[in-house]
Amino acid sequence: MQLVKLYIKLLFISAFSLMSLLAQAQSNSETIEVLSPNGQVKVSFLLEHGSIYYQVGFKNMPIINKSSLGFELLDKPQLAQNFKIVASEQTQVNQSWQAVWGENAQVENNYTQAIIRLAQQDQLSRQLNIHFRVFNDGVGFRYEFPQQPNLTSFAISKELTQFAMAENYTAWWIPAYRDQRYEYQYLKSALSSIDYAHTPLLMQNKKVAVAIHEAALVDYASMTLKLLTDNHKTLEADLVPWANGVKVYAQAPMSTPWRTIQVADSAVQLINSNLILNLNEENKLQDVSWIEPSKYMGIWWEMHIGQKSWSPGPMQGATTERAKQYIDFAAKHNIKGVLVEGWNKGWEGNWWERKPTFIFDQAVDGFDLAQVSQYAQEKGVELVGHHETAAGIAHYEAQMEQAFAYYQKHGIRSVKMGYVGTRVDGGEWHHGQFMVRHFNKLIKTAAKYQIMVNAHETIKDTGLRRTYPNMMTRECVRGMEYNGGSPDGGNLPNHTVIIPFTRGLSGPTDFTPGIFNFAYQEKRPNNRVPTTLAKQLALYVTIYSPQQMAADLPENYQDHPAFQFIYDVPTDWRKSIALAGDVGEYLVVARQDKHSEQWFLGATSNEDARNLSVQLDFLPKGQKFKAVIYADGANAHWQHNPAAYQITSQQVTAKSNLSLQLAAGGGAAVQFIPVN
Repeated sequence: MQLVKLYIKLLFISAFSLMSLLAQAQSNSETIEVLSPNGQVKVSFLLEHGSIYYQVGFKNMPIINKSSLGFELLDKPQLAQNFKIVASEQTQVNQSWQAVWGENAQVENNYTQAIIRLAQQDQLSRQLNIHFRVFNDGVGFRYEFPQQPNLTSFAISKELTQFAMAENYTAWWIPAYRDQRYEYQYLKSALSSIDYAHTPLLMQNKKVAVAIHEAALVDYASMTLKLLTDNHKTLEADLVPWANGVKVYAQAPMSTPWRTIQVADSAVQLINSNLILNLNEENKLQDVSWIEPSKYMGIWWEMHIGQKSWSPGPMQGATTERAKQYIDFAAKHNIKGVLVEGWNKGWEGNWWERKPTFIFDQAVDGFDLAQVSQYAQEKGVELVGHHETAAGIAHYEAQMEQAFAYYQKHGIRSVKMGYVGTRVDGGEWHHGQFMVRHFNKLIKTAAKYQIMVNAHETIKDTGLRRTYPNMMTRECVRGMEYNGGSPDGGNLPNHTVIIPFTRGLSGPTDFTPGIFNFAYQEKRPNNRVPTTLAKQLALYVTIYSPQQMAADLPENYQDHPAFQFIYDVPTDWRKSIALAGDVGEYLVVARQDKHSEQWFLGATSNEDARNLSVQLDFLPKGQKFKAVIYADGANAHWQHNPAAYQITSQQVTAKSNLSLQLAAGGGAAVQFIPVN
């Protein structure tokens, strides 16, 4: 009997202990769930034994498994453990805003926001807040360091944010920490084959497409993604360091950029996402009347194909006479701007191999800026300025203010920036906090003088064009110039049907399309443009930029019937829709002109020929349109017969299907004109 009582007592004690352990475990574990407005995207924030994590699901599928959050600080305790939740709150936002310019005139901004306020349970009691915004097409989250006595100025040595992907997705990516910045052709591999990748990083399987990037990069290092060696599906945020190894210098109060996870059923749907833009602050410029999307051309391509040189002398491209030839053509053909590269002093010889000697308010011998600017104004054309820094930031910033004032004096409202070089100021990466700070200083200075910016070899786009809409477009991609004179022969035919799904997700791309002359092998025997002429036209629609270049020489456009499409195609849109596509295979995009009822469509293919049937249900119902179709010729081929094209027209409505035959490396461009 005593043994039975003892057994019952032991059972009671064990049950009580188990209940206590469960209660203790529950007190050490908390979950906060946040759903998108349509309920299909779910974020779970997890607090487990003082450590913080998150996970993401889409349509009841796991996308990102439990992933770490937090920071390692230089010479300070980690900001990653021993947390408690002090407070949390959720709100719903459903609004829209008017874009100064862009793919869409009105942008819907609909999300659920959660703010989770954390404090460490120790004598320092340091605080960290995490903001989540959950959209129908993905997630943005950022860290906030509130003002607090025990964390003022500090240095981040590592951001502990991870992305533990649910599957070993197929990935489209370019390598990080290479000398050519973002200028690489995209690799297709298993996620597990990545080492360090730039963002946006696209991943997909047959059910879902996911893109990881960042938004509102203001005073922080840009994020690359590092694959963890002990888990071949987990990516870690790897911040581009200063030359001394520090990742970020910070001072509370401050917020990090948003880490963005865009998700959709297919990759083509990601192109329609506005998540990156919506995570940026509203327009901070008071007067935006001087900001104007437009087309430009200029003295540039002839240098890349070896006909002219940036250096002064007998091969000099930037001459007063040549600039006037471009201006004359532009004035007749709806081209607003003319770029002149090499116009200023400092381009002598191999300028990229020495410390920069550029002077930004003195013209080179043979070029009269005042005369050319006056000539352009008389013709209704504007000069596009050019500031090549050769990655010499200190040398440039010492002249930056006077350089912009000089342009304003001469009526120049747009500048193309260049940062050619493997490191900036001899030691810093193009993507670290050093360059982020410089570029934001540049944008604000340009705005002060009412100048728009087109930036090459610079920091990637993270949607700041919403906040500073004079930030028009960027290169940050392996562009058309590689087809002109790259020693490797140029880009592959599939390159232009990859970048809208990858680089294009971050924002406008100055790819510089419009090459009509494919026979420039006299000086460049191993180079060629890997498209047909019709595809060059289609790129004006499929690769978005508010400043589009007609990149070829005026004499190659003169009296060419296909140039009519470049003449007509807008650079500012009321509405844009990516209709169909497959990464690296093909893409079809439709856009409506912001200032008329016309629509435009671009369709592009890789190295394979294909037939496409495009449903025109994006057109307004009940309206008839004349479809003017610029298509590949019957025997067109990017290698053997790139210049073959045909122009046809037919009447269509929203109920029509448009049949397009794309050649190998080919495309089609269509203009839809309302019929009364």
